Amino acid sequence: MIEQDYLEQPQPASPLLTLQHWQRVSAIALVYFSLGLFKTVFGNISFLAPMLLVFYQGIQRYPGYFAIALVGVALILSVLGFLYYWTFRFRITADSVEIHSGVLRKKQLNLPFHRIQNVRLLQPLYYRFTDQVCVVLDTAGSNEQEATLAALSRPLAEALQQAIYQARVAVPAESGAAVTQGSTTPPVAVEGNLLCERSVKDLIYYGISNNRVMLVLGLAAPFYNPITTWVIDMLQGFGVDPDQWLTAHAQSWFWLGLAALALTMFIMLVITLASITFSVLSYYQFQLWQYGDRYFRRSGLLTRHEISMQLSRLQWFKINQDWLDKLLGRCNAHYEQVQTALSEYQESAEHGKIKVPSLEQEQVWALLNGVYPDNQLQHCSFNSVNWRYLLAPLIFFCLPLCLLSQYLFLFTAPHYALMSALGVLVLVLLFVLRWRRFGYAFDATYLYVRQGVIGVDYYCVPIFKLQQLTTHQHGLMIKAGLQHLSLSYAAGSLTIPYMPVEDAQRIANYSLYQAERSHTSWM
Repeated sequence: MIEQDYLEQPQPASPLLTLQHWQRVSAIALVYFSLGLFKTVFGNISFLAPMLLVFYQGIQRYPGYFAIALVGVALILSVLGFLYYWTFRFRITADSVEIHSGVLRKKQLNLPFHRIQNVRLLQPLYYRFTDQVCVVLDTAGSNEQEATLAALSRPLAEALQQAIYQARVAVPAESGAAVTQGSTTPPVAVEGNLLCERSVKDLIYYGISNNRVMLVLGLAAPFYNPITTWVIDMLQGFGVDPDQWLTAHAQSWFWLGLAALALTMFIMLVITLASITFSVLSYYQFQLWQYGDRYFRRSGLLTRHEISMQLSRLQWFKINQDWLDKLLGRCNAHYEQVQTALSEYQESAEHGKIKVPSLEQEQVWALLNGVYPDNQLQHCSFNSVNWRYLLAPLIFFCLPLCLLSQYLFLFTAPHYALMSALGVLVLVLLFVLRWRRFGYAFDATYLYVRQGVIGVDYYCVPIFKLQQLTTHQHGLMIKAGLQHLSLSYAAGSLTIPYMPVEDAQRIANYSLYQAERSHTSWM
């Protein structure tokens, strides 16, 4: 009787009913759109560096005109951001999200709830005062079908997330079943299992082991001369003459070498501190939750990211361990899901991945066993690829490089010739390490791949998720009974080179059989 009385009571209306008519997002989205344009134009230093280098002399000569140009660009981007906000309209019906947008080119987008794969919630720092949330809707990793509602209140954003996930449960096979939208509580509020947290100490380890000192130094190469000039001018302003202190006539070679080493260590320290800062900003208060068959990652200090992934979208589990990770006894886990062809060039794609940084060995095996309970990666014995894998890099790269360097320096600068020979020897050792590291194994359910040079990457891949398979041989490989095997999945491709034909054919035939036989959804 009580249950019947409860069912007869009117259920609370969904807050999404207030969004059934065409409307704009919150006015704070003006900031989001404008900053997005600024980030697009000025955010990629690797593209801007050559242009700034070309115009560096002009900037030095006419700094006022340069400042006016920057103000003009800022005004143009601000106006474009306002126009994009003004033309952006959306509405949410009972089973879909409809968006009209565009300034010069109008765009209309209709996203049915049951076709939306992921709902990501982002909260930049300037959204926290009004508790607004940016909602990113992703349909099967498609570039064209990703949509963003730049500023919704948190209750509306969570109600939309709830409705979309309910629609995917109610319409698992696009059966057209009705979608229930009664509760404002997102699915992440019920029976959650906290899988992993990362402390600030863990993030410091991650920042140390994953800083890209050489990459930063390479990108800064165009600015070495301007930076050197600026430092010399600054020192002279303090009454210090660098020429007196940093010349072979005034100081010994030992002192100069010590000064160069100290300067190099200082630069590396600065870059490492920047890497640690970036790590903490990105992964602060990191939590990985599991709710049924869905995983949620929450992290971020300035911008809070909430990323979800359905277990069926997981294409493989990757374990990454760089050489510094080895020294610190840490490794990183990657839940690699469906990606598009342009994902590696998209900023949003990185935030769409679930990466768990700086794990200890026991923790990473626990996460792997959580998604693939019957995997044998921890205990499997890897098969090596053939030694002929070394021939191409040694013959076509290392040998010509060695001969050319000796021809240029052997009689004119013997010390350079010796240094070049040592450098080539280091390259040979690195190629040998890469060959020794490469390995593969498989069982009835999974393919396991190991690769790397000093660090190591492990892949655990469900065999049935194969999308495409190719094999390749050239004349020498045919005679030696070897074959290349390339396997394509929705998360990317894996290639096992110079493996015995018998193994390649066995893996290929079994993978094709499992892909055809299995009726489990790969996404």
